[in-house]
Amino acid sequence: MERKIKLKVFRYNPVVDDEPHYDVYEVPYVEGARVLDLLNYVKEHLDSTLTYRWECRAGQCGSCAMMINGKAGLACQTLVLPEDKEIVVEPLPIFPVIKDLVVDVEKGVRKILKVRPYVHRGSPYRRPEIMYQWEIEEVKPLRECVECWSCIAMCPVVRVAWDVYGGPIVMNSIAKAALDRRNVFDHILLAFLEGLNACTQCGMCKEVCPKEIDIPEKAVGRMRYIAYNKRNLLRPDHKFVVESMRRNYNPLGEPAESRGSCLGEWNGLPSLGVPVAKEGAEMLYFLGCMASWREQTVARATAALLKLAGASFTVLGPYERDCGSVLFRINDIEQAQSFALYMKEVLKKLKGVHTIVTSCAGCFRTFKVDYPTRLGIELGVEILHSSELFNRYLREGALNVKKELGLIATYHDPCHLGRHVGVFDPPREVIKAIGVDLREMLNGRYREKSMCCGAGGGARSGFREVAREVAAYRIRVDVPKDVPMAVHTCPFCYFNFEDAVKVKGYSLMNADLTELLAVATMGPEAAKVIGKERFEAISKLSRT
Repeated sequence: MERKIKLKVFRYNPVVDDEPHYDVYEVPYVEGARVLDLLNYVKEHLDSTLTYRWECRAGQCGSCAMMINGKAGLACQTLVLPEDKEIVVEPLPIFPVIKDLVVDVEKGVRKILKVRPYVHRGSPYRRPEIMYQWEIEEVKPLRECVECWSCIAMCPVVRVAWDVYGGPIVMNSIAKAALDRRNVFDHILLAFLEGLNACTQCGMCKEVCPKEIDIPEKAVGRMRYIAYNKRNLLRPDHKFVVESMRRNYNPLGEPAESRGSCLGEWNGLPSLGVPVAKEGAEMLYFLGCMASWREQTVARATAALLKLAGASFTVLGPYERDCGSVLFRINDIEQAQSFALYMKEVLKKLKGVHTIVTSCAGCFRTFKVDYPTRLGIELGVEILHSSELFNRYLREGALNVKKELGLIATYHDPCHLGRHVGVFDPPREVIKAIGVDLREMLNGRYREKSMCCGAGGGARSGFREVAREVAAYRIRVDVPKDVPMAVHTCPFCYFNFEDAVKVKGYSLMNADLTELLAVATMGPEAAKVIGKERFEAISKLSRT
């Protein structure tokens, strides 16, 4: 019997239709077929009125870009998998619909033209013009862009503030000229004015790019390096961050000596008795800046759970310096290297430490990915996020759930933890183990397709309102309507979501996974760790 696939297609003709609708077609499955083949079958055999763009079938023209199961991509390159039962195709968002799957990209084209995406010569061209391989290495991968607009469709900042941030394709267009040695025009300044530092570097543009162009690093990152290190182009808030990192070893302007003080007596809560810089400990809990000074209940819950599990651990307290994540994002590589080398020396002195556990997804990625790949510095120890470690403890029996929480919640995948490093299952396994009914984010935006919270890449410190709007969009559009809580595994995401909730007046409660785990494993004793008010808020949702 011939196997068929359901193709659910967005249909809308603004000339005659009041509202968009979807038509469902049954199309024969053929091994090796692409989504474009399914659309062509519908056009030829089922509905000749279906409208979409395509031209080359080779992934070179970019004309067949559309949303396929919630993710932008080229229809001619997207393989129909044997396990697929239904495929949903929709037009690219952001742009107005001309008809069905065809959108008007005029606004995007105008944005590209505005930034003068071509080489401005200082003297007339003369033959022969010889360029060596090393002179085009930076520019060559950027020139592979086919201008399909998939990156624009998936960019979280473009969705809420395209007038502030030009978007990935615009930054790529600027970089092609800015990094060309023949160019004499100041494209770096132009990039800065187009919101160079508003990019969250979430990497979703790279995820959907048919040519896999690493725009966050090769275009945005490289231009940020030149803007900061050679041109001193930095927003006032980012200058504050850099100066604070130099003076206080943290980006928040907090005194270095108060780092980790929340683990002692804090806000009327008793001290957790955590050893500081203890030699012989097997594990180092690295708090990070946000858990130290902004979301302190995360740090207290994590430390209390480590003690409950019987872990041999220590913290650095006032001796802890920042991981340097924010420095990597604005490309202050020299200062980032100094933090990495300091961390390396600390581990040499703390003999016996073989594991670092972090609360922050940013710290986790920085230690695990940025240090070795961008600096060539290996810390020589196992790097774990707290969700990975506590999931291990639950499986091994080092932690036991006293009472399942029985609440409904959704989970926000942080970019640094999920898409950048691939940690998706451990947080979900912990969530389910403590009796939470997990409802995934709507519109398919979870796991690899999760949308950025808006706080990453230095966007929160430089463009606070924009970052807040990204989080607000996520809450408004992606959080299921009947879900009262969002669970986080990154204090930056937690903080930015909370900011959006307070400013916009949303009813959503935000909680870190460690807070929930503390309540589930410690019962009423958790009130001494995270505070009575926090404990009662979680318990109240658990009863409803």
